[in-house]
Amino acid sequence: MRVSGREPAGGGRCEILNLSRNQLLLFLIEFLGVSALLLAGWYYIGVWYQNLVFYSASVILLAMGYTGWELAALNLSDAYLVNFNLVPLIALALVTPGLIWRRRVEMIVIGIPVLFLLHVLDIVVRFPMYIGHSAFAKLVYASIGVAWIAVPFIIWVAIAVSFRAQ
Repeated sequence: MRVSGREPAGGGRCEILNLSRNQLLLFLIEFLGVSALLLAGWYYIGVWYQNLVFYSASVILLAMGYTGWELAALNLSDAYLVNFNLVPLIALALVTPGLIWRRRVEMIVIGIPVLFLLHVLDIVVRFPMYIGHSAFAKLVYASIGVAWIAVPFIIWVAIAVSFRAQ
């Protein structure tokens, strides 16, 4: 990206953000459209993903010493639409203009496990927060709330936005 005819610091350019206004608008419209389609699909497949998250969290919580009774008290049967932040990650991987397929695949292959671990941590941290009244767990839980929105975009920037010398 050029500012006043000069190259940015570092001697590179940002390939993704070097879009005209029309290209950027088209990218945003495509992102929103694909996100809406993926969210509609998530309505049907999210329950299986959420069951995997619950199972993984349960294994960790049992290893931490929580009982099956304590885990049963957490009724999350209708929470499958909660972990939909995979939707913007996949949408960004699909519609980012000029992105090579290797980067698209990297974004999904790296992003899904990172978000999965975040989703498991979200459940695991609730137990020491609510049952043990842990201040640290409360801080982690609040941080997850911010990360929930930011992580798909952080992964996108880290993988898709490449700075390289010309």
